[in-house]
Parts: sequence; C-alpha cells; structure tokens
Amino acid sequence: MPSGVPQGTVAGPLLFLVFINDLLLSLPPSLHFAAFADDIKLYSHDPILLQTGIDTVSKWASSNSLPLAHTKTTLLRLGSKNPGHLYNIDSIPITESSAVRDLGLLTDSHLKFDSHIAKSSSLAILRCSQLLKSFRSRSLPLYKHLFNTYVLPVLEYCSSVYSPSPSSILSHKLEKPLRSFTRKVLQRCNIHYTSYLNRLEILDLYSLRHRRLKSQLILLYKIICGATFFPEIQAYVRLSNSNRRPMTLICIRPQVNDFFSSTVSIWNSITSNCPEFLPPGKFISLLEQSIKRL
Repeated sequence: MPSGVPQGTVAGPLLFLVFINDLLLSLPPSLHFAAFADDIKLYSHDPILLQTGIDTVSKWASSNSLPLAHTKTTLLRLGSKNPGHLYNIDSIPITESSAVRDLGLLTDSHLKFDSHIAKSSSLAILRCSQLLKSFRSRSLPLYKHLFNTYVLPVLEYCSSVYSPSPSSILSHKLEKPLRSFTRKVLQRCNIHYTSYLNRLEILDLYSLRHRRLKSQLILLYKIICGATFFPEIQAYVRLSNSNRRPMTLICIRPQVNDFFSSTVSIWNSITSNCPEFLPPGKFISLLEQSIKRL
C-alpha cells in the first residue's frame, strides 16, 4: 500500500480504490472486473482480452512502483467449455488452481462452497476442542460466551452467500460443531438434556441453520430497501402491487437455483399477514417470532 494511505482503518480500502481509479478506467471496456482495496479480479470468455487486462494491470503497477505479488495471483477457470488458455504476468505463468480464497471465502471452479464449508467445520471443531481443554469451569454463560466469541465467527462468515439447503449433508456438517459442543458442555456440567433442541434452549443458543436463515432474510430485506447495493435487482425479484400484502415478493426466475429462489418463498410465508412494509426493527422482531430456534 502506498504511503499516505492509512492502513487498518475503515477508510483504507476506499482511499485505495480512489488511488487506483485510473487503472480501473484504463481496463478494456468489455472486460469484467471487481476490485476491493488492493485486490482485483478480471473475468472474460475471451483469452486475448483477458491477457490484455492482465498486461494493463501489470504495467500500471510497475509505473506506480507497486510490484504485483505473482505468488498470490491465481487462475480459476469457470465453465465446462473453458478453452484452457495459458496466462502470464511479465512472462511468468500464472498458477492455476481448482479453488481460490477470495476475501476469506474459498470458492472452487464450479462456484461451489463445499471446500469452504468443510474447512470451516473442521476449524470450528478444533476450536471447540481447544476451548474445552483450556477451561474447566461449570459455568454455562462462560461456555456460551466462548463459543460465540471464538467459534461462531468461523461458521458464520459469509454464511448468507454459501448457505446450503437445510436438509443437505453440508448443512449437517456446519451444525456438527455446535451439536458436539453443547453436548459436551452439558455433560461436563452434569445437566440432563433430552435433545439437541433442548440443549440449545438450556444454553440460550440458536442453531446455525436458524442463524443462516435469519441472515439471508435480513440481507434480502436490505437489498429490497436499497441499503445493500445490488445492480439490476428488478431482473431477479420485485415487490408485488398488492395493497393487502405490501411485502409480498415476486421471484422473476424461480426455476434458477440462486439466492432469491431459495429465500423469497420463506420471506412471503413470514410476511403474508403484514398490512404495511415493516421498518427494520419490526422486521427483525417478526423474524425472531417466526423462525424456530432449531
């Protein structure tokens, strides 16, 4: 990062985007790109166009004395008809990978998140084990605080993006750390329980499935209200014109398996009796009343 740009602050990424604005404007108009702070991604089905974009980034970085990190640059091929063209930075071949970590989210060439979920689950189980070895207390509030502080962030990071189907193997894998942790904690504290739901009630916790669904619906609410930027939202979902049900949503492409097709039906079932479009506080209260703990 160049001198003069504060690091470790909220403004840092924004100021760096301002700094590299001339680079973004110099990229070929038909080349797709995404940029956040000093991270940039280029997309194209045209190998020549993509290599041109890579060369543009490399020349800009060199002219601004910001050498590119070749070892951190990765090629991810998307689509079954990808031509397999080779790309390079300053004549150095770019390493190809079947999965890449982007802003903490592990994504593979099929745009699936199986690897990310498996790694997050394994890390969460490891942290649960470390916490139980490090603390010998019989205080339930302590264990709840430890889980929420050291384990929950691992399992919830970007969960609204990769949330799997509730009945899927991946969903059960994400739930496993909390299932195991609550069982071992109550056994250690000599507290009788009858089921996983009962353990959650005793510890005043919510299942990961519950929390993912809630975060998805809150994200959908922000997108609909314009609080979260989502270009061309009308091509995916829109509000109905019903005066009786002003919060009813219409999914434009229900046959496509995406974020909207999986959440709109749940949204409509929860908001069907709302006589007006709810403000944020009332909407969250409605979610807490409507979604079961498990």
